[in-house]
Amino acid sequence: MANLLTQFEDFLRAERRLSAGTIANYLRDCREFLAFCHIAEEEFAPSRIDSSDLREWIMHLADGKKTTTKSGRKLSTAQYKNSSINTKSSSIKALFAWLSASGHIESNPFANISQIKTDSHLPTYIDESKMMDILEELVARQRSDDYKVRRDALLVILLYSTGLRLAEITSLTRTNFSHNWGEVKVRGKGQKERIVPIVSILRPLLKDFYEFSHSEICSSEQNSLFLTSKGEPMSRYQIERAVQKVLGELGVEGKRSPHILRHTFATLLLERGADIREIQELLGHSSLQTTQIYTHNNISRLRSVYQSAHPRGAKTTK
Repeated sequence: MANLLTQFEDFLRAERRLSAGTIANYLRDCREFLAFCHIAEEEFAPSRIDSSDLREWIMHLADGKKTTTKSGRKLSTAQYKNSSINTKSSSIKALFAWLSASGHIESNPFANISQIKTDSHLPTYIDESKMMDILEELVARQRSDDYKVRRDALLVILLYSTGLRLAEITSLTRTNFSHNWGEVKVRGKGQKERIVPIVSILRPLLKDFYEFSHSEICSSEQNSLFLTSKGEPMSRYQIERAVQKVLGELGVEGKRSPHILRHTFATLLLERGADIREIQELLGHSSLQTTQIYTHNNISRLRSVYQSAHPRGAKTTK
């Protein structure tokens, strides 16, 4: 009989329908917890664990330190942020919730353990005026004869224009798009499908790029949208690095990840008056609460404009 972690893995894949990367993260956290409890995976017996074990593990993670060097000086900082600790403990809670639901234990010992407090961080995004300048340059690059230049520029345009996740854009093929490139069907978290419209200016760029890449780079039956120079589908890492490179070239400071473009997509839609539930659907969020974080960005921006423009704004604190 398969050990419990293997059965849990099967549950995450078949019932929860999570991605391979997410499942790997769950299992990594669970194995780290069992190692902390000095329990071998093949000898894992849930009845040997109680709520104090998880609390002790959380405190162990919170006390962890790492050493970094800055300006020649060694600094000691926390190994894990509170948000990372919450993510790890959530993996253990998910395991024991499954153990309880599947009858391996009578009750979940971790059901009433709360998450630790985290700082609230608003999503980072690229300002609209800056993004318009970036788009102008990226569209101009679509006239290049250099495949990588065109490909990497189109990656940024598509991420910004659709708000797709990195995992979603990595798996795109021609069959994901409608015949006229007017919409794209993607499978997001939890294998949930959604359809995202493609803005009119992007449709001919997608069509021309696909024809260009499959005549210059890959003449086989390879159906992936974004290919390496060797005609193979790009990996998540390759796409992330390409996006970082392009945004860096165009003067974007700070974070330059594909997810920043997803945040920018959502924030600018909200500023343009889009309904929060429509944005939720476009982003593929299962909960409206997840989407509502962008309203905080909008409120912060309005407050900043008010304080700079209103005669008494500099004195306003609320």
